[in-house]
Amino acid sequence: MTVVTVQEPSGAAGLVNLQNRAAAPKTPADAELREIMGLRYWDIDLAHAAHFLIAKAVAGERLQVIFINAHCVNVAARDSNYAQLLGNSPFLFADGAGMALAARISGIRLNHNINGTDLFPPLCAAAAAASVPVAFLGARRGVAAACAARMEQIHPGLRVVWVADGYLTVEEEEIRIRELNESGAKLLFVAKGVPAQEHWIAAHAGRLAAPVVLGVGALFDFYSGTIPRAPAWMRELRMEWLYRLLREPRRMFGRYVLGNPEFVARALLWRLNH
Repeated sequence: MTVVTVQEPSGAAGLVNLQNRAAAPKTPADAELREIMGLRYWDIDLAHAAHFLIAKAVAGERLQVIFINAHCVNVAARDSNYAQLLGNSPFLFADGAGMALAARISGIRLNHNINGTDLFPPLCAAAAAASVPVAFLGARRGVAAACAARMEQIHPGLRVVWVADGYLTVEEEEIRIRELNESGAKLLFVAKGVPAQEHWIAAHAGRLAAPVVLGVGALFDFYSGTIPRAPAWMRELRMEWLYRLLREPRRMFGRYVLGNPEFVARALLWRLNH
C-alpha cells in the first residue's frame, strides 16, 4: 500500500492557478493505493479526485479513469480483454458496497466510495472554476444534451462544448470525433455501459484530443432527469443497487440478484487463494 503525500491547493482559486503549471502532479493528494482482488485503486475523497483530474486536463496529460464495482469484476471474469484493460490501468476507483465488502474480506480498509455519479457534480464545478471545456458522449438520443443543459445551469461557467448520443453509425462517429477534437474539450465523459465504454475508449484513445477520459455508465440518465437516483439515505448506506433493482427488476435481476452472490463468492475465493 502506497501512501501519497502530494499537497495541492484547495478550492476554486487553487484550480484556476493550475492553468499556469507546466505539469500536473503524478499522483492525487491525500490518497492511498489499495489492492483489492488483484487490482489497485486510489482511495481518495471526491474533492481531491476532482482537483486531480482537472489538473491533468489543464496540463494536457492523458489519463483514462475507470470506476469498478462488483458488476465490473464479474464482467472482467468473463471478458479477458476487459480484464486486461483493468489490469493495465493506472487509475481505478472502487465504487459501491460490493467493493467495500471485498476490501473487508481481504482485511483492507477502504475509506471512500468513488463512483462516477457522485464525482460528476464536483468535477463539473471544478471544470467551471478552471475554465476546462468538457464533452459528453453516450446514452439515448437527447439524453446527453439534456444532461449538458442541466449541468450548465447548475454550474455557471461550465462549458459543455460537444455532445453526442451513444448510437452513432461508423460514418457518423468519424465525423463527430473530428468535431470533438476541434471543440477543444479537455475532459470527455463516455456513457456506453460496462464494458462497451472501456473498449471504446481503448480503441479510440490514440485519436482523441481530450486528455482526460472517463467511462461513466448511466450517469447522463441520472443527471438529465431521465432516471431518478436513489434517495440520499440509501446512497449513504450504499444501497443504491437495491433501489435500481426495485425500479427495474427485469433488467437488473441478473446484475444484482445473481451477480452479487457471484461477486461475494469470487471475493471469498480470492481471499482463500491469496
